[in-house]
Order: sequence, then structure tokens, then C-alpha cells
Amino acid sequence: MRVARIGIILMCSVTTPPGVIRSIFEPYFQTADIMINGIFWDNRAPAFFSKADMRRADFRIRVIADITCDLAPISSIPSTLKASSIADPVFGYDPFSETECAPYQQHCIDMMTIDNLPNELPRDASTAFGSMFIHRILPEFFNDESHVLERATIAEEGHLTARYTYLQGYVEGNIS
Repeated sequence: MRVARIGIILMCSVTTPPGVIRSIFEPYFQTADIMINGIFWDNRAPAFFSKADMRRADFRIRVIADITCDLAPISSIPSTLKASSIADPVFGYDPFSETECAPYQQHCIDMMTIDNLPNELPRDASTAFGSMFIHRILPEFFNDESHVLERATIAEEGHLTARYTYLQGYVEGNIS
């Protein structure tokens, strides 16, 4: 965003009149194919671009991941019509009819607007870790012939194992 005739700013003051702020995103929508929007957006600030901008021949963005998921018409991305879901993450936006359409069509912009996406990442990571632990590590506890757990054990009964004695300086607070 830019304050008119002053220069680029990082944050607008609460007292900055909304009409003084304008978007300077045009050079980016003219060159980028993908946009990932993950900012906090104050609705007193302008949108990155307008629906009219999206119809321009030089509007190159074909995929928008709007992680903030502020729904239009009061949003930083005017094509964020709805929140999508993990099960059905992408919908199309037709800039000429200004309506939702099937995704992955040449005349449409693909939109991924999952409103709880930041919550899904830790859940997905936890699920993957849990599955890997159950299938690969847990059986090692019952395999007397395996040395995987022995090699992975850093400390036992309050002392570093032989394989990890090189960490003794850290344990004693002699970090250099």
C-alpha cells in the first residue's frame, strides 16, 4: 500500500484516512501467476486489485491461495466468494461473469480459500507423525534384535549414552 504522494508504508495508522491509501499491487498482478495472501487486512485499506482489474488482459494471476479468507465484497481479494474446505479446496472464479465456476478452466482463476487452513497443518503433521510412530517406531520396542532404539537413545538413567558423549559440554553449560 502507498500513502498518496508520500511513499511506501509498512503499516497504516488508525488515524490515516482511508481515501489516502491506495494499492500499488498492479506490477505484481501483471507478472505473477500465483498469489498467496496471508496478511491481516484492515477493511479500511483498499483491496489489492478490483474485479475490473481481474478482467484486464494484463492480469496474469491464475491461482490465488487466500489463507486470510476475508469474504467479498469486504476483502483484500474480490474473488474470495466463499470459504472452501479441505475436502473440496479449490473453486473457480470467472472474472467476466463475477461468479463461481468449476476450477481448472482456462477462463477461470482457481481459488483456494480454506478459512481454517492454518489449523490443518499441525493436524496433518500430527496425524503423519502418529502414523509413522505407530508403524515404524512402536514395533522396535518389541524387537529384541533391533538396535534402532539403542542408537536413538541420547540419555539413559540421567547420563549420556556412549554414542552421545560429545554433547557433554552442552550438558555442563560449556556451550561455545
